[in-house]
Amino acid sequence: MSFEATEEPKEEWMMPSVPEILREGAATYEQRNKIYGDHYKKFGPALLALFGGKIPAIETPEDAVRLNLVICSLNKLSRYTATFTRGGHEDSAHDLMVYAAMLFEMTEEKVK
Repeated sequence: MSFEATEEPKEEWMMPSVPEILREGAATYEQRNKIYGDHYKKFGPALLALFGGKIPAIETPEDAVRLNLVICSLNKLSRYTATFTRGGHEDSAHDLMVYAAMLFEMTEEKVK
């Protein structure tokens, strides 16, 4: 199916409006919040605790990558612990394994 330049796109190809995007985002938030609760509010104190109260200075791009991987790992770990009494969260455990492997790779590069 092709359109001439003057033909309007069909409705199914239209991008959602801002209110539709926001409603979908709110629905996602409510769905995730039922699973994980407000774990995101505990993230800052947990991250600071891992580093003894102060996040170290980021001096290189590699430091930034490693910090990002620590943050991603902590996020997955916090999501897992939010579901611990229900048996855990398989996707978070899987992602944590992947982030740990990526962090291992960056650690090896840092040591070299």
